[in-house]
Amino acid sequence: MTYAFSHRGVRHGHEENTLVSFQRAVDAGVTHLESDVHASADGTVYLFHDETLDRVTTATGKFSDRTDAELAQITAGGEPLCTLDELLDAFPQVQVVNLDVKDEHVIGPLAELIERRAAHQQIALASFSSARSHAVRHLLSAPIRRSPGQSEIILIWLCAHLLGWVPKALVKDFWAVQVPFKQAWLPVATRRFTRAVQRAGAQVHVWVINDEPTMELLMERKVDAIMSDDAPLLMKVLSS
Repeated sequence: MTYAFSHRGVRHGHEENTLVSFQRAVDAGVTHLESDVHASADGTVYLFHDETLDRVTTATGKFSDRTDAELAQITAGGEPLCTLDELLDAFPQVQVVNLDVKDEHVIGPLAELIERRAAHQQIALASFSSARSHAVRHLLSAPIRRSPGQSEIILIWLCAHLLGWVPKALVKDFWAVQVPFKQAWLPVATRRFTRAVQRAGAQVHVWVINDEPTMELLMERKVDAIMSDDAPLLMKVLSS
C-alpha cells in the first residue's frame, strides 16, 4: 500500500519547514515527514532547504553564518524557524522524518542529535550526494535508513530500464530509492523501474507530486510512497 510523505509541511506562503506547516500535515493524517537540514553557526540543526535565507525569510545571507540568537529573530512566512529537536518533540507520533543532508556543515551536528536522542529508527537520510548521508551514518552507533544519491540513482535507473532488473548489490545499503516522477522529458518512476527496484529489495518513493491524476497513476504502479506539498489532497487520494 502506498503511503504519504509531507514535503516541507503544508504551507500557504513561505512558512515551509515550520512547526505550523508540519502541524497541518499531521492534522491531515500524515505519519511521514520530509524536510531538509542545515546547521547554524552554533551547530544547531534546523529544518531549512536553501543555502541562503533570502527566498523565504525576513533576512538575507548564508544560513550557516547565523547564530541561534540571530535565527531566533528571523521568520519564514511569519513563523519562527524550526529546529529538528523542536520537530521531534512536537510530533513524537511521526513514524519517519526523512531528511536531506544539504551540506557538509550539518553532518556532525546531525549525527550528534541522532545519537543524543537515539533517533536512529525515526530518522531517514537522503542527499543529492550519498557521500553526505554516508558520512552521517559513519558517525552513528546503529544503522539508519538511507536513500541513494544522484549517481547511484542513474545507475539503478539504467539497470531497471535496460536490463529489466536491478542488482541487489546496488540497493543493499538503502531502504528506498527516492526519485522524481520524471526528469525533464525523461520518465523516471515508471512501472518497469518500480518493479525492478522493489524486486531488488528497496522501496520506491516519488517526489514532489501535487496533482490527483499523477498520484492515482503512481498508486496504480504500486510505488511505496509519494511525497507532496498538498498533504490533504494526497491523503484523500490514498484513502479513496
